[in-house]
Amino acid sequence: MPSSKITPIQTVRLMHRKNIFGRYTGWNRVAWDYVGYVHHVRRPQDGDSVYRWVGDCAVCSNPPTYRVYSVAATKRVLKFWNTTGGAILLLGLGAIPFGIWGPVDRDGIWIGAGVGAVLLGLMLLGLADDYFGFIGPGVSSSGHPVHRLILPDKTEV
Repeated sequence: MPSSKITPIQTVRLMHRKNIFGRYTGWNRVAWDYVGYVHHVRRPQDGDSVYRWVGDCAVCSNPPTYRVYSVAATKRVLKFWNTTGGAILLLGLGAIPFGIWGPVDRDGIWIGAGVGAVLLGLMLLGLADDYFGFIGPGVSSSGHPVHRLILPDKTEV
């Protein structure tokens, strides 16, 4: 959980993808090259409205816009995702043995629901691991968009 790295003046790295087509790195594998610039963004005060930050991309003329949340709002969202993800994960881990050794299991419903709950809980915990209070293009870890916004200690693959 990146809650220890969430500060009133957040240091982020705005990265721009250098290549249009992926670089071949092996059978069925492609790599993307990014160039990154460090920015220091002031978060809004706790209780203030969301701040819109336009990233200064030195490579292109199309800067991305991000919504920046306060430290307290970010920690509330992280607490919610971690609590919900952990509870769903524990319920799923409890449903699997109940389905295996429980008195009644109709066609593996408990086992299937338990596995689904485990996967959902892990997904929510993974979302909480990537969240740091900025919402906009290239913040999540999926895909290879033109712009990426990451914390400076995260490694880009």
